[in-house]
Amino acid sequence: GQLGAMSTDRIDVTLTFPLPDGRALVKGPLTYNTDGLATKHNADFVRDPLFAAAYGLGASTGHQYGPNLHVEWRVYTACWIASNAIRLPGDFVECGVATGIISRAITHYVGWERFGDRTFWLLDTFDRYPAEQLNAQERQAGLGRLENEYHNSLDGIRKTFADYPNVRIIPGMIPSTLDEVKAEKIAYLHLDCNAVTPERAAIERFWPRLVSGAWILFDDYGWTECINQKVAMDQFAAAHGLSIFSMPTGQGILIKP
Repeated sequence: GQLGAMSTDRIDVTLTFPLPDGRALVKGPLTYNTDGLATKHNADFVRDPLFAAAYGLGASTGHQYGPNLHVEWRVYTACWIASNAIRLPGDFVECGVATGIISRAITHYVGWERFGDRTFWLLDTFDRYPAEQLNAQERQAGLGRLENEYHNSLDGIRKTFADYPNVRIIPGMIPSTLDEVKAEKIAYLHLDCNAVTPERAAIERFWPRLVSGAWILFDDYGWTECINQKVAMDQFAAAHGLSIFSMPTGQGILIKP
């Protein structure tokens, strides 16, 4: 997904989107306005001490987005899903980690250190964005720019999770690294590869190991330039008689029956 900036304070701005009959869909003041999402609804999760601490740890992983990174609602969605997935048997898997913003927030939010019999598998190049995996449609949509934006560090991710022996870091290009994930059961799968090829390979490989009720979170699902991923994941879900829930955060959610 893409990243932006916000203020968690109430913003005294009134926005109206009039319908033909003169009615307005949204009126301020807004409670949240960043990362492609603006709303007047309750956003008090940003002040929850547990989430605030988790988000702070994720935002301190050495990412390249500057000091005003504000993707709270997206990270909160992942943390909430993880807090439900932790009640199921199985490991956690994230494909497309970057510096670990979301995975680091999750480890704190769920208290991952308390689950020593489970593994959180993190897969990424931890070096660069593999633009050679993009198809023609993805290049036309502009995803090639990510080749110059993603510069992640294997040493950095190892330091970030140094206190978690049950976090396994798998460097390399998906799908060639998928065989290194030895999880027999998976309760949580997060896909954030910004490309169809690795995400389709990952969900096909891990689907048989996802337990009943397992959560799948698609970070790029609703982003306009990632439409090829949405189409591919919708096709995958439909082939299993399912559909993906589209979030206003740009994420998508699927639960395995």
